[in-house]
Amino acid sequence: MYHKPLFIILLLLLSILTAHAQDGSEEDSTSSSSPLPSSTQLPSTSETNGADESTQPVNEELNNSKNLFSTPPRISDITETVQVKLYCEVDKEFCGKVEHSLKLAAASFAQVVNLKNKIVFQASYYSFCKNTCSNNTYGWGTPSSQFTLISLNEADSNFIYPQALAKQLTLFTDSSNWANYDVAIDINHDMYMNAVNYDKTGDWNGTGIPPMGAFWFSNDKPIEDYQVDMEYLILHQMIHGLGMVSSWAPYFSDTNSPFQKLLKGLIAPEDSLKVMTPSPYWFVRHSTGPAYVTGFQPNMIFDKFLNLIIPARNETKWLVDYSFDLQSFCVKENDAFIVNFMNSFLNNATQSARAKTIYVSMAQPKTLSFQFAATCERSAYYTDPYLNQTYRSIQLMTGPNILEDTTLTEEALYRPGISTSHVDDDYTGTPDFLMTHKFHRGKTLQQLVEEAYTNVPEIKYNITQKIYVNVTTVHNTTVGNHTTSANVTTTEERNQTTQYVYKYAIGPGILRILETIGYSTVLTDTNYTTSVIKTKKPYTDCDDSNNNNYYARDDQQVTASSKSDAKHLFSVPIYLHVFVFIISFCIS
Repeated sequence: MYHKPLFIILLLLLSILTAHAQDGSEEDSTSSSSPLPSSTQLPSTSETNGADESTQPVNEELNNSKNLFSTPPRISDITETVQVKLYCEVDKEFCGKVEHSLKLAAASFAQVVNLKNKIVFQASYYSFCKNTCSNNTYGWGTPSSQFTLISLNEADSNFIYPQALAKQLTLFTDSSNWANYDVAIDINHDMYMNAVNYDKTGDWNGTGIPPMGAFWFSNDKPIEDYQVDMEYLILHQMIHGLGMVSSWAPYFSDTNSPFQKLLKGLIAPEDSLKVMTPSPYWFVRHSTGPAYVTGFQPNMIFDKFLNLIIPARNETKWLVDYSFDLQSFCVKENDAFIVNFMNSFLNNATQSARAKTIYVSMAQPKTLSFQFAATCERSAYYTDPYLNQTYRSIQLMTGPNILEDTTLTEEALYRPGISTSHVDDDYTGTPDFLMTHKFHRGKTLQQLVEEAYTNVPEIKYNITQKIYVNVTTVHNTTVGNHTTSANVTTTEERNQTTQYVYKYAIGPGILRILETIGYSTVLTDTNYTTSVIKTKKPYTDCDDSNNNNYYARDDQQVTASSKSDAKHLFSVPIYLHVFVFIISFCIS
């Protein structure tokens, strides 16, 4: 029997319950970077973005990219709190150019986001055809791990936080439960080589990497119309890995999804599969399938701030209400076979109708927005008139081409959640161009920044820092008729306020997204001490069912799952979640 492996990206979060003691070491976990002990080797992750970008495997062993390299990474400290690692072996000189772009992108991030604790951006540059052969994908970026943060004033426990942000919010900064890098970025060398025109390589001597491929690097010749600035590409992926990523997706209807292939012809009418849901809880018992689904997982922290216009009813809904409702739907193990699960879900008139409503609404343009959190008086978004009026919310990318277009041949991999993880195309040419879903070719990042800020008022912000100054005073001492003077120098701590102009590649709207999900920025310095407005999720039986099913199961082989054979880890108020995006199982 012939089995065809299907590589997909499924936004699946691997939940780990807490207990009183850590069981197992980092070496025993599913990846060398993950704190997650498991007897099952889990696959990797990936995200493509049309002709332009995608989201990738996250943990070192989960994504196999690290295993493609035989030499250690190049490591550089950009600031005290930002480090970059680069795996690259295609050519020493060429890798040096990639490394320089990575450093520039990290420095760009460090200019505008304040960090309490160090984060690491790990980039891998290689031919994707050595892994999944996603040959028309520029690259991808994801968090290395994600966490539910319990009992913290600064976090909402009903949502999941990327590791880079979780490390800023929790006190457990030295915990061995952190992966040893925070954001994973993979860049596809095949894309570079596909664009090389050997008839126009000029003085290239035939050794090393030919010039004039799809990527442009600083100090290259003037950028060509078909080239993308590497610094721009990397910075875009960094933002995804920092938390601009959604778990809403058409998991059961997308023609690239293996769920759709499993259900094709078994659910009628087929259009009933066009539903938008959070990530499913699912597992595969054996390497040849079949797949089982028990319910739906919590959403990303990014999803907490999504508002959806329902054109059919001329109303706007907070998607969290729908999300909590869908999370209250679950089935028992005996009913978890994917066909049975879908029949049960579709027969639930209320919840399936809501999932259908979300799909229909997101298939129309300009229906989804990210609502920014309220500003505080010390924020530049409050004090600056332009920022205050402009950034109440930001439009996200939706429309029929995002959910249903099967002509996008460059989309090599199934990408759940990507449609809600970019800003609308209307932001092209504005300061928030960085996170549109298409990369802008033919212009350097600096050129794009200069053009973007040309037609907006000058944005000013203040940074107050503690400085130490030497103060000299004169002390006079009089004894009888004789007075002596002595200079006494002391060091005093003072606050110094400096005004800057905001003109960065991470536009004010994109920075406001990072700020709203929890980061401290130069425009709103929270120092990670601001309490959040917490949501109230109604308790349902599914909370226990989804948390307890398939944990520590020794009676069957589970080859790939949204959960693992979880062992209890540690007595701290956080739960670990690990992304698993690319899953491979077989259909005969």
